[in-house]
Amino acid sequence: MVTSSSSAIFLLFGILTTNVGGAQSLDTQRTAERFTIDVSDAVLSDLSERLARTRWPDQLPGTGWTYGTDTAYLRGLVSYWRNGFDWRAQEARLNEFEHYRAWVGGMRIHFVHARSKDPDAIPLLLLHGWPSSFVQMLDIIPLLVDPAAHGLPSIPSFHVVAASLPGFGFSDIPTRPGVGFATSAEIMAELMHDVLNYSQYGVRGSDLGGNIVRQIALGHPDQVIGVHLTGMIGTAGAEPPFTPAEQAFIEADAATQTERAYARLQMSKPQTLAHALNDSPTGLAAWIIEKFRSWSDCNGDVENRFTKDELLTNLMIYWVTGTAPSSVRMYYDFSREPLTTGRIERPVGMLMSTKDLFPAAPREWGERFFNVERWVETDVGGHFLEWEEPKLVARELQTFFGSVTSFDNHILEHP
Repeated sequence: MVTSSSSAIFLLFGILTTNVGGAQSLDTQRTAERFTIDVSDAVLSDLSERLARTRWPDQLPGTGWTYGTDTAYLRGLVSYWRNGFDWRAQEARLNEFEHYRAWVGGMRIHFVHARSKDPDAIPLLLLHGWPSSFVQMLDIIPLLVDPAAHGLPSIPSFHVVAASLPGFGFSDIPTRPGVGFATSAEIMAELMHDVLNYSQYGVRGSDLGGNIVRQIALGHPDQVIGVHLTGMIGTAGAEPPFTPAEQAFIEADAATQTERAYARLQMSKPQTLAHALNDSPTGLAAWIIEKFRSWSDCNGDVENRFTKDELLTNLMIYWVTGTAPSSVRMYYDFSREPLTTGRIERPVGMLMSTKDLFPAAPREWGERFFNVERWVETDVGGHFLEWEEPKLVARELQTFFGSVTSFDNHILEHP
């Protein structure tokens, strides 16, 4: 077993190391190492014991999800987690993808790298948000790498890099304050350009990932051939006068402020929350599953969109790596760091879901901030579109990036 530089997670999973790119250490040469997810039996046994010892709260009769996570639903999910969920089967499925870790920005960053056989494929970085993880991207990766095999047009196809944000999943936990959007953007740009040697590439993100790809595009416009986004959370940065559609968006956004209480806490006192999330798997599930129910297009039943196995696999990524605390600390850091500002002049494609909890902005709002070349609204899928509607997103990515003409197709040698 090779230990991680993050002491909080180095005993929790194994790493199969295959050094790609030379014999020098990662401190002196940018390289990517093959990585295998291998959670120890001790971690799984400890998890089972903690689930069995859950101290359940009372719940007012008939309130369901009104006050937050429904205890009756969570009891059933936790029972399945302990007695029916097969982590080893999910682990094997995850390991069907090519995982790597690379030393970037003073920490190891985890990513899945799936390469197309098409010599003209476009490199594409996919970034998740919270409370998701890289598993949000797994269903869409095959559609992008080999679209013709999945009923989509054969071109364009993509070399996909689905990375875990710093402090999320199998990426290292930052050991210093201040790793927010701007720092994460520099890390991801270095990963794509300097580690994987893609001279130009596309970027797509939503939630936290959407903010990070915006920073990449502002800081490295020479590298980014196009930006694809879902959603614009919040109304900061725009000045009146507003069109009627923009005013309606501002009012709709204000109406969702109660739902953002989680973000206020994570931006102000994340370490207080961290103790509960890191100690109780049931508490972690309660904090995260409620968001999947509230933010997805599920009509009030989260399992209309996600199976128990999918929900629990995402939870396991947080639990076995101990990254729930660092994931919520990112909110504190991004709310205090200086950001690159300005209008993104690289081509931007927007895929806006009307079923996301956060209201869809009108096109004129987006054009204040972006060079919008494609704007699409959809009535299916919610906040986790790559997971909820992978074929829709894949086709939109093909359409948008297929129209970008500035890509010089110069791809350097990569691992």
